[in-house]
Amino acid sequence: MKSDEIIEKIRNKLKESDPGKRTVVNTFQFNFTDSDGILIKSMALDIYEGKAPDADGRVTIADEDFYLVGTKQKTFEQILEQDRAKIDGDAEAINKMLDKFRLNSQN
Repeated sequence: MKSDEIIEKIRNKLKESDPGKRTVVNTFQFNFTDSDGILIKSMALDIYEGKAPDADGRVTIADEDFYLVGTKQKTFEQILEQDRAKIDGDAEAINKMLDKFRLNSQN
């Protein structure tokens, strides 16, 4: 999957971070699709592969689009505005996660 390198960076950042100082402590399930919208992989952040039945929020996004966000070629906000990603679940938790995406896209 093209975005595997981005996922690995997120995994490493989570391993290095102090769990007591995390500002987002919810579980999010990401569903990655191919360019035709067919599911190719599901994973949850705290990051492990598979589905998270008790996820606080869910994000469905194409592998290519996640890669573009991860490499800062596009913002997550742009992907959402173009209806190229779907999010659902706990609105407060999702907004915290989106704030992290916004902060990281400004670096």
